[in-house]
Amino acid sequence: MAGNQKGLSIQVIVGILLVLALFLGWLGYQPGTLLNEYARGLGLTLLGVALVVYLTDSLGHRREQQLMTYLEDQRKAQEDAQLAREGQLAKTQLIREIASGDAGLATRAIRELDSKGWLTDGTLANTHLASANLKGANLGWVNLSGAFLSRINLQGADVSYGNFSGANMSDALLGRANLDLADMTETDLRGADISLGSLNETNLTGAALEGAILSGAAMVEANLTKAQGERVALNGANLERANLVEANLAYANMERATLIGANLGWANLGKVNLEKANLSEANLSGANLDDARLHGANLSGAFLFGARVSLKALSTAKTLANATMPDGTKYEDWIRRQSGEYVAPTPAAPPAPISSATYGVAESPLDYVPTAEEIF
Repeated sequence: MAGNQKGLSIQVIVGILLVLALFLGWLGYQPGTLLNEYARGLGLTLLGVALVVYLTDSLGHRREQQLMTYLEDQRKAQEDAQLAREGQLAKTQLIREIASGDAGLATRAIRELDSKGWLTDGTLANTHLASANLKGANLGWVNLSGAFLSRINLQGADVSYGNFSGANMSDALLGRANLDLADMTETDLRGADISLGSLNETNLTGAALEGAILSGAAMVEANLTKAQGERVALNGANLERANLVEANLAYANMERATLIGANLGWANLGKVNLEKANLSEANLSGANLDDARLHGANLSGAFLFGARVSLKALSTAKTLANATMPDGTKYEDWIRRQSGEYVAPTPAAPPAPISSATYGVAESPLDYVPTAEEIF
């Protein structure tokens, strides 16, 4: 307000000076006036003073505006820094509440983090939440990449679409948890209990699954490429159309597992228990099935070309109908060959040579040879 009044006063002074300058200038050019020259000089002086006052006021006002802008920017920067510090303190406090092991505190902290968008922006990435109790929590799309989550309790929690890549989840409790479409690339899940969990289309590429329990888990179209799962429990799990290329599942328990259309190419299935498992239409090319237990397994339509498997083990399977055997032959042809009934397909007879008995079918008139009757 004071600044506006000051500006108005300057404008009034400049206006008065200009009026006086114009009046004296006019007076200096009037005929018959004795003080013409003096009036003109004074008028020009007043005009100069008016211009100086106006320019000085304009420059001062401009500097004042620049100073105000600078001070406002500084104030905003300080406020932003203060908010950032307060936000960081709030995040730290909420993370501590999650890691406290108190389910009530953890639930409140998760709601607060979710309301501020901190569940998905990486705030929880690389954090230490070992033994946290998040049972039944709603953590869809959560970003816990690289976090230390050993022995965390996520039983019945919804962590679908979550990012757990590179996280340590050894000995975690994930029974009945929803992990659909989660990113668990190279996640350490050794000894974790994920029984009856939902891992449909979950990315477990390169994950460590040694000793993990996935009994009864739904893993339709899950990606377990190059996963390390020695002694993993997958009994009763649904791995339909799952990708297990080059996975190491030695000594695994896959009894009654559903592996319809699964890709197990070059997987290590040594000493694995596949009793009563459904492997129909599964790709087992190049897989290692040394000492695998296949009693009652359904291998109809399975592709076993190049697989390392004993005939004794295959003989215990429930069915091998239409399966491709390790030597590349179909199971039915392989059976007939073993029983001596197999008849190799005969090659097609070569086409008969073109007859030149008559001129009409000769390749050229020069090839024509007349018969004895035609000569005589």
